[in-house]
Amino acid sequence: MISFEYPLTEKSRSYLRFESLFLQINQSITLQHESDAVNFFKSLFELVELSDRIDIKHDLIKDLRALSSEMQAWLQCDEADKEAIEALIDEIRQLCTALLSMSKQLKFFKESRFLTSLKQRFFIPGGCCNFDLPQLHFWNAQSSEQKQSDARKWFEYFKDLEHALSLFLKMKRLQGIKSVKKAKNGFFQGEVDDALFITINVENDLNVYPMISGHKHRYSVRFMNTQAENSRVEFIEFEQIFS
Repeated sequence: MISFEYPLTEKSRSYLRFESLFLQINQSITLQHESDAVNFFKSLFELVELSDRIDIKHDLIKDLRALSSEMQAWLQCDEADKEAIEALIDEIRQLCTALLSMSKQLKFFKESRFLTSLKQRFFIPGGCCNFDLPQLHFWNAQSSEQKQSDARKWFEYFKDLEHALSLFLKMKRLQGIKSVKKAKNGFFQGEVDDALFITINVENDLNVYPMISGHKHRYSVRFMNTQAENSRVEFIEFEQIFS
């Protein structure tokens, strides 16, 4: 199956965008190939830009504390793994403390002449050529150990945020409410209550993808045929999950 996630609130839209950038950075931070450096810096600069515009710490701390309160109620269940739940509650407490202590200023970025000089060129189409960025060409020629050390140092600022967001989204996905639906003429519309995002799962061999739109109360899904431009399928069964 192929899974398609769609945020139903502005908050969850931000969460998923941060998660996507964290994933891209972790996939390229080993810097095994020269192209990894371009992917790493591009994602890092986008993460810095997004962090300047959106401070998700407040929402994330609030959501983590609500999750912790929910887990406190789980402890009353006889069949609950109390040791595992208490460990999660303690982990959430530590993450909230770490998020509260995070500085709003991205000093690691603003104080680095190397990073600021790269950022000026990275958002110019084709601006990452060696003749544009000889400093990057020089850095790429350093040892893998040195480059990985630098990359991890630059990304260190975001590690607590990454850990907290990853834990929260993992728990929300595990708590997702699953159901099977049928779309007539390739279209389905429904109502939703108190969900951050919806996941649509479809079989690979159906050759369709969903165009999803909606908000925290209503949503719609329009399945498009990959074999024909702008063509909908007549009937499809799919799985949906509210998280």
